[in-house]
Amino acid sequence: MTRHAPARPRAALALWLALLLLPALLPAPARGVTEEFSTFDVESQEEDDESLLDHLLTRAPREWREEWRRAPQAIRSSQGCLTSGQWFIDTDLKVVTTMGRRARFGLDLRQSESDVNSYQNVDFTFRFPTRAGTVGALFRPLADKARQDFALMWEAGADSAAWDVQAVFTFEDMFNNLWAFRQSRVGQNSEPYTRHPWEPALRAAVRRPRWRAEVEGRYLTPSRQMLVNLAPASDRVRTLWGTWAAASLEVELAGIAWGAAGSNRQAASTDRAVGSAGGDARDFRRQWTAEASARRAFLPRLSAELRYLYSARVQGYRPPRAAAGFDAVDRTVQAEVRWALAPRATARLGGLYDRITVWKRGDTGRFSYGTRNESRAYVGLVARFGRVSVAGVEGLELDPEIYPVALRYHDKGFVQLQATF
Repeated sequence: MTRHAPARPRAALALWLALLLLPALLPAPARGVTEEFSTFDVESQEEDDESLLDHLLTRAPREWREEWRRAPQAIRSSQGCLTSGQWFIDTDLKVVTTMGRRARFGLDLRQSESDVNSYQNVDFTFRFPTRAGTVGALFRPLADKARQDFALMWEAGADSAAWDVQAVFTFEDMFNNLWAFRQSRVGQNSEPYTRHPWEPALRAAVRRPRWRAEVEGRYLTPSRQMLVNLAPASDRVRTLWGTWAAASLEVELAGIAWGAAGSNRQAASTDRAVGSAGGDARDFRRQWTAEASARRAFLPRLSAELRYLYSARVQGYRPPRAAAGFDAVDRTVQAEVRWALAPRATARLGGLYDRITVWKRGDTGRFSYGTRNESRAYVGLVARFGRVSVAGVEGLELDPEIYPVALRYHDKGFVQLQATF
């Protein structure tokens, strides 16, 4: 399979800077870090033979979305069982307070721990409204000063309005060998950049009574980093590059709520010894998804939803380890029925089926369950207590497992929580 090299840094950076200057296109970003791309892995998802099913059941209920978007202070967390030893965590916290007559100070926490990637951010933001929109700055503190991030922001519109746009330009690892700064220590080692990473990020959303659309993206520019004095090994050079983009569209037509969404995440990294004549141990990974859904109410208290999701995963390796590759495709169907038991309680009943096709070239050194079918039935309950919403899902695996399970059937639990303050 053909592998695509990252775009030239100067051309790509110029393109993103040009987009930043076009107010009509300015979108607002989910802020990321280098760890979001360096920890991103495709083949590691094979450790959980039902990974995609688990990620679908860990999603928060759709009806919580508007409350989160409009609340200035809130927390939400989705958690669940991936394997016997791994627990999925996806948590967001946002707190806002005034800083003078119009300026605002914000605290944002982002925690992501899963078989896709792993990172944690604590962001301090300062926003200052102007006639041309809201400008701001962000500081992301970390114990290693060389990994601390800074960002400049521009926003227009509002979460509670029909539209909003935002742009963020992040100076990744700002103190690490950047211009006059020389703080390059990470842990006990020196890891200076010879090519510094930047991360432009854009997002835009339009909301209308019968439809809504969102688009967002991030681009981590190619970086090169030295790893110095790693005794007894020689000095090493590492590189990293990554992109992430997503879009969604929802339309109400003929009594049915139609939805379409897609995303693409990719990263490439290398690791080689200085002066080595061998390969650079390149590791390229990409995962993209396309999703379609339809939801309809049949009775005042009864509704049903049908979803189809296609996901392709690719990971390729090259020398000095033997050249090898991994490809997998998930084709997933989900059907769910919801019954409103009371104004503040809703029951869920559904099923999932995933056809997973796996191809491997050479020895990747990683385990896979191979081509297989995965199916699951599940029940759940969504409830509200004051300003706190909770949801729980219990899934029951319908396929025989190749590993021992209690009582013949393998069950997995998932829980979601959201609260406003």
